[in-house]
This record gives sequence, structure tokens and C-alpha cells, in this order.
Amino acid sequence: MNRSSLAFILLFALVSVLGACEPAQPQPDAAAKSYATAWVHNDYQAMWALLSDAAQQRVGTEGFVDRLPRIAQEMTLSSLDVKVGPSSRPLVNGSPDAHRATIPIEVTFHTARVGDIRRTTTLAMVYVGEKDKGVWKIDWTPEAILPNLTPGRLVRMTRLTTTRGRIVARDGTELATFADAGVIGIVPGQMRSPAGTAASLGAALGVTPESITTKLAQPWVRDDTFVPIRTLQGAALDAARAKLSVIEGVQVQATRVRSYPTGLASQTLGYLTEASETDAARPERAKRGVQAGDLIGKPDSGLEATLDDVLGGTYGWRLTIIEPNGAVAETLAETPAIAGQDVVLSLNIAMQRAAEAALGDKKGAIVAEDPWSGEILAIASRPTFDLNAFVSGDSTAVAKFSSDPNKPLFNRATFGQYATGSSFKPVTAAAALREGLYKFGDRIDCPLRWTGYGPQWVQLNHETVDLGLIDMRTAIARSCNSFFYELGKRLNDRSPDLLPNTAKSFGLGKATDIDYVLEAEGIVPSPAWKQTYFANPADKAWNPGDATNLAIGQGFMLATPLQMANYAAALANDGMVWKPRLVTAFKDRSGATVKTFEKTIVGHAGATNTELSLIRDCMRAVVADPDGTVYFPLRTFPVSVAGKSGTAETPSGDPNGWFIGFSSFDAPSVAFAAVFEQFHESPGNYASQVAGTAVRSTLAAKFGVN
Repeated sequence: MNRSSLAFILLFALVSVLGACEPAQPQPDAAAKSYATAWVHNDYQAMWALLSDAAQQRVGTEGFVDRLPRIAQEMTLSSLDVKVGPSSRPLVNGSPDAHRATIPIEVTFHTARVGDIRRTTTLAMVYVGEKDKGVWKIDWTPEAILPNLTPGRLVRMTRLTTTRGRIVARDGTELATFADAGVIGIVPGQMRSPAGTAASLGAALGVTPESITTKLAQPWVRDDTFVPIRTLQGAALDAARAKLSVIEGVQVQATRVRSYPTGLASQTLGYLTEASETDAARPERAKRGVQAGDLIGKPDSGLEATLDDVLGGTYGWRLTIIEPNGAVAETLAETPAIAGQDVVLSLNIAMQRAAEAALGDKKGAIVAEDPWSGEILAIASRPTFDLNAFVSGDSTAVAKFSSDPNKPLFNRATFGQYATGSSFKPVTAAAALREGLYKFGDRIDCPLRWTGYGPQWVQLNHETVDLGLIDMRTAIARSCNSFFYELGKRLNDRSPDLLPNTAKSFGLGKATDIDYVLEAEGIVPSPAWKQTYFANPADKAWNPGDATNLAIGQGFMLATPLQMANYAAALANDGMVWKPRLVTAFKDRSGATVKTFEKTIVGHAGATNTELSLIRDCMRAVVADPDGTVYFPLRTFPVSVAGKSGTAETPSGDPNGWFIGFSSFDAPSVAFAAVFEQFHESPGNYASQVAGTAVRSTLAAKFGVN
């Protein structure tokens, strides 16, 4: 080997050793993993610091630090996972580029509204600096978030409309449904004169300018928001169109609105109202996608409110990438809307219509119940109101209903608490028979003035003559108070709790627990109740008069028509106390049953079958005997009826007139309770007989007779 060759080998070895000692260029993977970790922890500043200078200048903080949290909010992002793949470098002259690399990342977005979204995107990496002194940065563009999120495009979450379910009767008659209409509203940004628009539109729609201004001032309203003012249907909409077309900022949007075509059971059905921010924020509504301004059941108004989650359905959501003009570039994910379910009621439409017509405009209520299932066949309250006025936004009509002293919005069938009067006497009869304090067939005196507890406790009978000794059948038929004062005394002398407890066993003095129907509890007074209810020690005492008043359904005794119909059903069916049922099923839009509500017995009346049979025979006499208190209204009715009248005293001087009972006498298929509130009596026009006439009309619809 010559000297020159040896020198070359030594030089090559030296260069190789020196090259091996140079620090290696860092890999881009570490920077990508730091970026991924920061993204998972929502540390947008740390992510920003990893961007190249060119990228930072290109997008600015508003396009990155400010934008990423907005995108997360729009997506309803709860968290995300990022998996970083292996880096790769492009080739330059056959060798890997020392200054550029790409790294795939798989991002899984966990969203509240559309579930998980998984996309694979790419981080473009650039090496900044010389060799070991440089660092890897990200040459970031929006596609690093989502592959199709090119510059100018936006991420948008769109709500998908749901539809509200119907409320239908047992035969399919629609009680609450939808009809075509037009929503008249304002787009604020299109008004030149807000005051002028409010004045003109108010005049055209019959609403006050102030009410329009209030709606426009709601916190969710923006310049491009359509703000609904009033909804019109049919001829009313057609008549308004010409006036509306010349008012700045006003639009008419076609829609389908809630409609109540029969006009029946208004207080029980309830109505809709616009959700407030607070309403929409309630967890169960937020989960369904309800937003401020959506229609929801008006709290405490009826079934529309108590069944709002069932009827209202669930809004769907669609997450998209859109072009600047709003066109959809990509649909990322979608949760379909779920239509509200239909609610099926047990109502017999013919009976419901007849009951409401029989009450007319008088204050009162009628409830009819199937004594073998607890199904409510009719639940009428009068006076009533037009639910459609609330749909259309007819503020004049709504104000009239709300201020009416006769309280048409008040559901007398379930919330009216009335002294029961003599309609309570079958309870007293049952307690006396059960305790052996009266033997059927025995006769008790029926004087005009009863003084069984001494002259200081004189109580009067309603008859004009002394009836002498009478049996229970006659006492119930003619409603002799004195007879029942005596039974009340006998029960009270044995134990003051006997009669109250018997009343409670028939379901009185407590809510019936009917599903989805708001109701009052009523009162069955007792020694314990007085101790709890009154503060004054003198008022806490249980007096003899409390017992005898209760025996004829007076004093502190209060019950709702719903409770009284359920009590009448127990008299008819040998003592079964039902949980009444108005809602019988939920159905989806295909008609398939989603849920049913089965009949439920919640108790048994404190009387034997034999005792109840004897009482039913007495109740038949109320209608069948010429001296019976409700003989004349039903004397020609072709189906047998048994019942008990009641004329309960009130502070106004005008009594509450009751008639409760069942039909037919031999095979009961309907129990009923009717009450006329503070009925002004006149010769030949007595409260309980008017109630009997109303019941006759309702039963005629049930049996298809006159």
C-alpha cells in the first residue's frame, strides 16, 4: 500500500468518526404528541405555541385560540381522544426531506348531541432552525381539525324539528292535534322603525304594540332571528295577508299548529306556552333539545303539561361543515329527531260532549267512571274556554278568560272541593251497618228538630213535616237528615274515628292518585285532623256537632267530583276502590302501543258485599220511589239508575247540588258524580234535581237512549 492510499483511508476514518459524534436532528413525533396532549386537555395556548410562525401569521389567534373553543362548543364536545401515528417524510433527490414531515392523527370527538365522530387528519410538520438547534413546528391549517374544514368553511350544529304527539279519545277522536296555519313574526334586522312596525302589526293582529316590543326584547333575539308574534289559521290568516305585506320586517311562515278541534275537556287537556330560558334549561327539557321560544305544556294547565315529555318528542341534531354561503359541504354526524308519542284517553266522546252540554254555562262538573276498571268516561268542567285562543295568541280572548270571575280555566272536576251534603250518607249507612249500630229494617225517628246530643246541639231536618219512624231505605230515598244525625251519634259515641275512617276507606280525603291529572285531596275531618289543622286550642276539640255534620256530608267535609265518582264506583262494584285511569296508553306514530296503564285497585271500602247490596237498594229508591229526591228527572228514563242526591249548604246561601250513583241498577257499567256549584234555587228548580237531569243526559249518550 502506497502512502497516498494510506492517507486517504485515514482521512475517511477521521471524517466518519467526526460525523458520528454530531448530534442527530430531533424527530417530529414528539411535537405532534405534545400537540395531541394539549388538545385533549383543551390547552389551546400550548397548542398555539407549537404552530410555525407562518401558520400563526396565516390564521392569527382569532383563527386558532379563539376559534377552537367555539368549534368545541358548537359540536357540544364533552371530550376528545387523539391517537398520533408514525411520521413520514417526503423524498428530496431520493433522500428523506430533513425539513418536512407529515404525521397522521386519529381524532375521536365525543359530543353530547350527535355521539362520537371519528376522523383521521394530518399534521404538516416543518423543521425550523439548523440541525440540532432547530425544532419541529406544525404548519397548521383548519384541516388539522377536520379533513374537509378548508379555509372559509364553518362547523355548524343544526337542530332537527320534532313533532308533538296527539291526544286522542278511546275511539280515536282527536282532542289535541295539528292544523295548517301561518306564524306572523318579525325579523328585527329588517325593520327601519321598530316603533312603527310594532304599531302597524299590533293594529293588524289585534295585539298591543307593547306586547310586540316585549317579545322583540327577549334575550335570545338577534337581528336575523324570526320572532313569532301571533299565529292565524284559515280565513283569519287570509284576511290579514294584505295588511301584513306592507309592514317592514314582517314575515309569514307556514307551519302546523296545535289545534283542539272538539273544544271538549279544555281544563283537563291544558294548553301550550313558549318556553322561557329557565324552562328550557330544566334537565329533562335540555336533554330533549328544547330551547327558549319552543312550545311546551303550560305548567299546571293539564295533560299538555304533565305529559310534555311524552307528547313533545325529542329534537334531533345534525353536525355539518358548511360553505360560507351556508351550503353543506359534509355531514359529520346526525341524531334523528324522535316524534312525540300519541296519548290515548279513556274518554267516551259522546258522554263527554253530553256532559258538557248538560252543564251549559253553569258552574259545575260531571265525572263518569267505569266501575269495573276505573276508566274515566267523562270529565267535564264548566264554564269552559277555547284552547285555540291560546294557540293563536289572541291576547284579548286570553285576558277575558283569565279575568272571568266564573273561572273557566279552573278544573272543577278535579280541583273543585265541595261540601258533599247528603251524597255522603251512603258512607254513614255503611259504617253503621258494619259496626252493628243499625240493623237493616230498623226504624228511627225523623223529626224536624233533632236533639240527640241535648237541646244545646239542635240540628234541623230539611223536610217540612215530621216523618216519624222510618227505615234506612226511606231515609236515603227522602234524605232524612235526622235519621243520619242519629247514626252519626251512635258511631261517634263508640269511637269518633269510625265514620272518618270509613269515609277514607271509600277513597275520600286523599288524592285518587290518577296518573297525569292534577287534583285536590279534599278533606275528611276527624279528631286528628282538627288537632293538626287548627292553631287555636279551642278549635282543636272534636265536638258532637262535628260528628253529626259529617254524617250528612256537611261541616268540614270536602270532596272533588273525581273523588265522588270513584266513591260511587266503589258502591256499585262491591267496594273495590280504583286508581282512576284517564290515560290508558302511549302510542308511536305508526299506531304501535308503547306503554299501557293497567287497572289498579288501591283499596277496599269498609263494608261487606251484603251491606253494600242493601245500600244500593236504598239508592235505587232515590230514583224509583215517587218520594225519592231524584224521582222526577229520571222517572221515564229507560235504563235503571241508582243514586244519592245532595244539597250542601254554602256561605253564599246558594247550595251545591249533587247527584252521585251508577247505572244500570242490576248490571252497573257506569258510575257518576255531578255537582252544580252554588246553584240559585227557585220553586221547581232545585240543585240536586238539576244535577239529576244533567246525569240523565250523560247516561243517555252512554246507552244510546233518550
